[in-house]
Amino acid sequence: MERLKRDHARQLVAGALVVAALVVLTIGYANIRDEIQVAAQMPYVLTGGIGALILTGLGMVVLRSQDDKNVLDRLGVLEATNDELRERVDYLTQLLETALLPDDVTTKAVEPRMVSSRQTT
Repeated sequence: MERLKRDHARQLVAGALVVAALVVLTIGYANIRDEIQVAAQMPYVLTGGIGALILTGLGMVVLRSQDDKNVLDRLGVLEATNDELRERVDYLTQLLETALLPDDVTTKAVEPRMVSSRQTT
């Protein structure tokens, strides 16, 4: 349960912010629904509507940061795998070089001859 809280804490905070925005919007609407005069409605619209907009924006930012965290975690795993593969390739390259290259280079290379398909008479 503790790991679940730790892994999904940002999602829970984002959800709570969006729910709080809905509550603020509902409270603002409940206060102005019976008002006919626009001048009396403006303070509720400004505080409730703008507050709900800000809370929703913060919730979306927190939710987006959770996605970024997940991408960075996957990128870390990918980089670790890449480093491990690079070490293995370097090791295999070293093994191949030691197995294929002669110890001293005193052997003479035989030059290949051109074989012609035409016969000269």
